[in-house]
Amino acid sequence: MRVLFILFCVFFYANTQAQTGQEFPVLIGQTVNGDVIDLPEAVQEKYTLVGIAYSKKSQEQFESWVNPVYNKFIAKTGMMDDLYDINTYFIVLFTGAKKSAMDGVMKRMKAKSDENIFPYVLFYKGDIEIYQQKLKLDDKCKAYVFLLNEQGQIVYSGSGIHTKKKMLEIEKLILDD
Repeated sequence: MRVLFILFCVFFYANTQAQTGQEFPVLIGQTVNGDVIDLPEAVQEKYTLVGIAYSKKSQEQFESWVNPVYNKFIAKTGMMDDLYDINTYFIVLFTGAKKSAMDGVMKRMKAKSDENIFPYVLFYKGDIEIYQQKLKLDDKCKAYVFLLNEQGQIVYSGSGIHTKKKMLEIEKLILDD
């Protein structure tokens, strides 16, 4: 019985971390300004941090990542932040019945948000199944974060609210390269 439990735990851990080492699936998104970005194709020369949300239920977790990531990797407000030269994208997936809401959300964002964030926010309209399967997006209440290496392979995957521990793991992977 104990052996069965250990095997279950090993399988469960391996299954939840399965996307690490795999290539990020193709995702074509649009910025508020209408630019089309093809991930991972467009970012294969630098590390790329990708945040993903696909439900209003994950909004708080998703937003918890925006300021710390923006300040460290885009605005570079910290003392040593110039060490980082990475791509960063926050992706909102509009799927199913919510596809029709995308244009309205983009218009509201353009009217009410700081335009400095526009190039880093992507909107995707389409099917979610491939991303749920390949990226293990199995809880719409969670925000997901992935770090891709220069070849577009996932070297870090996490979910939930931003923490200093998660950010330090990401920073270490970028700097250790």
